[in-house]
Amino acid sequence: MPIPSPTPFLEKLLNHLEPTPGFLDQLFLDHLCYRVETVDSYVRLRDGLTTENELLVEGLIGGRRISTFKMKTPFLFRGREIPLLELPEPKDGSFYAEGWEHVEFVTDRPLTDFANWLVAELGIVPKAIDRSGMNKARNADLRLRLPDGLSVKFHEQSLEAVIREELAE
Repeated sequence: MPIPSPTPFLEKLLNHLEPTPGFLDQLFLDHLCYRVETVDSYVRLRDGLTTENELLVEGLIGGRRISTFKMKTPFLFRGREIPLLELPEPKDGSFYAEGWEHVEFVTDRPLTDFANWLVAELGIVPKAIDRSGMNKARNADLRLRLPDGLSVKFHEQSLEAVIREELAE
């Protein structure tokens, strides 16, 4: 089961987010998240991805498995290389249409300062910034929910760095 190109998804997401193309180019686009509808689809895709890519971790988060892969060939978008793919197993009782769900960027400043930058430079309304993840002990985040069900998160540390730290403990 091949994964479709993320380009249309990324174009749509960044069209909602950036006032002008390239405005977020200074940020590292850390990873993409691809959702599947069933546990069987999750297992098939996970197993298929494992044959050519590095499975960094498969962990139990929120009662379901989430696999993170370092892609042998990173996804390419507007000159960026996006090295990681996050693949969550569907939660019991929750339906997710198969497809790209969110992206995550690594910020170039502390999250509080970055939230202020989002307001000042991108024109994001302060109440549109979900700050509930800022108090996480590990890999704190800010989230924006965009039109059309799109979502983006911002972290101070890359997912790969966080995974490697966790595995070293």
